[in-house]
Order: sequence, then C-alpha cells, then structure tokens
Amino acid sequence: MGYHVKQSLAYVTRYAHRPVMLINTHLARLTAVLVMVTSISCSHSTTAASRLQDNLDDAVIELPVVKLEQTNSLAETLAQIQEARVVLVGETHTRYDHHLVQLEVLRQLHQASPKLALGVEWFQQPFQSHLDAFIAGEITEEEMLHQTDYFERWRYDYRLYRPIIQYAREHQIPIVALNASRELTSALSKSGFDDLPDELKTQVPSSYDWSDKTYADRLRTSFESHPNYPGKFKDFLRGQLTWDESMAERAAQYLQQNPETRMLILAGSGHIAYGSGIPNRIKRRIDVEQVSILVSEDHMPMSDNIADFLVLSDEKSLEPVGLIGALLETEGKQIVIRGFSHNSAVRDAGVEKGAVIIGVDDETVESFADFKLYIMNKNVGDSIELHYLESADAGTNDKKSVELELR
Repeated sequence: MGYHVKQSLAYVTRYAHRPVMLINTHLARLTAVLVMVTSISCSHSTTAASRLQDNLDDAVIELPVVKLEQTNSLAETLAQIQEARVVLVGETHTRYDHHLVQLEVLRQLHQASPKLALGVEWFQQPFQSHLDAFIAGEITEEEMLHQTDYFERWRYDYRLYRPIIQYAREHQIPIVALNASRELTSALSKSGFDDLPDELKTQVPSSYDWSDKTYADRLRTSFESHPNYPGKFKDFLRGQLTWDESMAERAAQYLQQNPETRMLILAGSGHIAYGSGIPNRIKRRIDVEQVSILVSEDHMPMSDNIADFLVLSDEKSLEPVGLIGALLETEGKQIVIRGFSHNSAVRDAGVEKGAVIIGVDDETVESFADFKLYIMNKNVGDSIELHYLESADAGTNDKKSVELELR
C-alpha cells in the first residue's frame, strides 16, 4: 500500500531574524539562489521614480540567499532540539509527504525521549477515553475509528494518518485529542458565550487572548475568501479562537499533569505558523521551550517569524482509493446518496439519488464509518457488490444489489 513508501531526503533550513525570504519547494534538489523581487509601480515623477529605484535596489541587494547543499537534514535538525519540551509540526491535511515528515519526527523524538505524548488536531477532546483504550490495546483500530466518530468529524483519508497512529499504538505513545468538539466550535461560530447550552459551557477554554491583531488580520483574509459564510467576522474569529485556545489549553494541561513528558503536536500549519495559533497560547499557560516546524508547500508565505524550521519536501500522494462516485449524507443510521460525482460508477449502474446504502459485499453497513472502513483499502478497478434500498421509506425486503467497478 501507498503508506509504506519510503520517505525521500528532506532538507531543513532555519529562519534567522532577517528580511522576508521566498523558498520555492521545487528547488529542494538544487543548489540555487532563492530570490524574491517585489514589483513596485513607478511614479510619474522622474525624481520619485529614481528614489523608488534606489530603494528597490537596496531592498533586493539585502535579500537573504540560502545555499541548499549547506542546509541540515531532518535528522541533524531534530538532534539539535532535544531540549525543547514541545515540538509542533504543521501539515497540509491532504499532503502525504507532510505526514511522512511528521512520522519521521515522531520516530526520532521517541527514540531520543521515550517519555513522549502525541497531541493531534485530528480527534476531538470528548473522545479521549477511546484513544486511551486503543493505545492500551483494549479496542481495535476499527472500534477506535467508530467510537471517536473519525469519519464524521475529521473525514480526511485515514490512510494519511494511519502510519502515525499505528506507530503510537505499537510503542504505547499516548495520543492526546487536542481539538475542541465540533458542537462547541459550531455554536460559538454562530453566537456568543452566553447563548451556549450548559453542556457546552463546560468545554469552553478557561481564558482567551484577543490581543493578537496580526492573527485576526490573517483570519479576516480567510473570512473574506468565504463570502457565503453565514455569520459576521466576529463570529468567525470567536470560533477560530476557540479552536486554537482549546488545543493549547489541552496540551498545557497534559504537560502540567505529566511534568517528565515531552509532547509532539501535529496540526494544520495555520494553527502553528507565526506562533499565533497554538504555540503562543501554550506559552501563556505554561513556560516550556517550544520548537515549530513547517513543511514546504507552494503557496506558503515566507518570513523570518513564520516558524523555527522549514522542511523542504517533495510532494507525494497516496495511490487513489477506488470510489463509487456518490455524495453521501448520514441521516440517523442511514447512509443516503444525495448526489453523484463526475464519472460516477454507482450512477452509471442505475442507482438514483435518495438510495440508502445498507451493505457492501458480505458486510452490513449501518454507519458512514462502516462504509468508509470497507472501501478504504479498495483500489481503482476493484469490484464490489453494493446493497441498497431505493429510498429511506423502503422496507428491507425491497433490498436491491448491483455490481460496481470502482473508479
């Protein structure tokens, strides 16, 4: 399977306190000069234009240059940060190479410090007991995914995360669910704290820091790129802050309760970059040395304070999983087909919208997790027998079956 692919060599560069730099991820194999040139419109005035040109020349000549053959490897870099009690590694959720870097960081840190915990964004705090049971070997991987509601709440291809989670279980590394519950962040993205039901008020972080204006400005840019967002920016900001404060508070609590333990935190790069999301909010709660690591991507802005280290990694993808080509919704315990993707195998087989999936091959499907777990290891071109009802009102005696070749 794709998750056994060996990680390629990654280079790491450390940011010094210096002007803005741009690192193009496609230059990771070259010994090249990395230069960013800012385009400035010329003034109609000859004197002003000359002055602008002088300023531009000064700015360009002072740009930093990185000679990539002189950068450290990932292993060398990790050997230098053994004093850090918290190491944060960002991710673009769908980038397999980012997760390979995270896995290697986990391995290296665990080998150096067996007293290690793994804090992750992928699971929500109310489901911590199921992660504990999984690490203890009391429940299976399939049971853990069911009980943590992974496929409903996180939804990203589990194959991306599976090697990390399996390594943690194999070596008895506690997995700490950092994320706030979907119910809490959703409620606070729509209305204020006073409107929360009592059962959610107990989940609210003990404190919030609203003072980081550059953090708010970056979130405003994101907010404005989603014109269909149902609320106002203050609602969006409240929800995002709750997300970050919750993750930071849970991490800080674990560190305080386990003073001899280091923590590796894996979360989206936006929660780590510039220290604004998780790192500074941990620091406000507990004074521990932290190191932040981001993995390169094409559209990542580069500046001297975005992270402590940047890993230059070649993009990798998992082998595509076989798909039926349907848009599925969960309604109670029913999995309903609400639409079709382009080149849909299930549509071409004659199944219509509103059909309820009740089984695949010899397996009964009673939840979205059931379906995802069965399909997850199927390849393009594999055949399955899909069992379904034509509508939610149909009785089980009206079961229909169709043979599909996954696409």
